[in-house]
Amino acid sequence: MSTVNIPDEFDKTIKKLPLEERFRKLEEIFKTSKDESERWDAVWLGGEIPVEVNLQGPLFEKMTDLFAWVLKNDPNDVVRHEVCYQIAARNMRRIIPELAHAANYDPSPLVRHEATECLMIIRATDQISAIERSLKDENESVRNTAELVLKRMKRYKSQFDAKSEWVSI
Repeated sequence: MSTVNIPDEFDKTIKKLPLEERFRKLEEIFKTSKDESERWDAVWLGGEIPVEVNLQGPLFEKMTDLFAWVLKNDPNDVVRHEVCYQIAARNMRRIIPELAHAANYDPSPLVRHEATECLMIIRATDQISAIERSLKDENESVRNTAELVLKRMKRYKSQFDAKSEWVSI
């Protein structure tokens, strides 16, 4: 069963597929579905693939690339928000620059907030300057998030730097 409440039919249909086929089906959903609720479900199902491959290997890298694509291209801010979380939760460190870009430049304050918070979750201490830029965001929630993230990252910087591999959230 999924970690979120995904309709059983959608969940079981996709989860019964072998991993490569599941990836291709999710990629198709992300790139062709007009239904943001279906793409939202696909984000959560897609987040299970990296765990199933122990956060490594070609399929992990393909899922990382697909999530980067979703972050840049999905028209729905809630879907982009959820993919930020999955990027951090699955420790997709290779695309931290994309997360930092979203934290500063995504058109949606919801996404900018989540991307900023996820920079903390993924322990991206090399992105402090991007987070500092968020202190000047037009949106109060984004500014508040940046302030909290900076305080926490600075407080734990030595621990974050020493343990930048997998983060349990």
